[in-house]
Amino acid sequence: MNEHLHFFDTSALIHRYLDGPASRQVRRVISDKRNKCFTAEPCIVEMSSALGRRLRGQNLGHQQFDRLEKRFFADIADGSIEICALKMQDFTRARELLRYAGMVKRRRLTSFDALIACSCLDLAYSKKTRVTFCTSDNPLYTILCDIDAFTSALNLKFYPPPPHTP
Repeated sequence: MNEHLHFFDTSALIHRYLDGPASRQVRRVISDKRNKCFTAEPCIVEMSSALGRRLRGQNLGHQQFDRLEKRFFADIADGSIEICALKMQDFTRARELLRYAGMVKRRRLTSFDALIACSCLDLAYSKKTRVTFCTSDNPLYTILCDIDAFTSALNLKFYPPPPHTP
């Protein structure tokens, strides 16, 4: 079986749990047994934040939050999504990425975004294969598209973001 590796940041992974323009695509990728899907440790915390922000914006309560968060953790428990532990080299690469994005390119990039992207890069290096990095974060996507280390090891996949919520 030819296995495909997909790595989701929080902005893309949330499409699995909330309806949006890319929900069907993301759900199909994660459900396809030919794919192995990953995310980074920081996404565990970010998912709680993102779900809360989106549900508050839709005036939905904590019962809906609890149900969706439970689905996320069930995906982790059943192996549909594997968590990549951060390594010290991810922190070093993230610092370099933050310097490049913020100081050289004058672009906004969060610490979590940098760590998540570098965790994906480490996965590609450790598996010695290209990994599809999935994001709905346009600033992150455009920054990574401009860096050879990422474009040579990753297939960068941009999903349209969900509608804006306050």
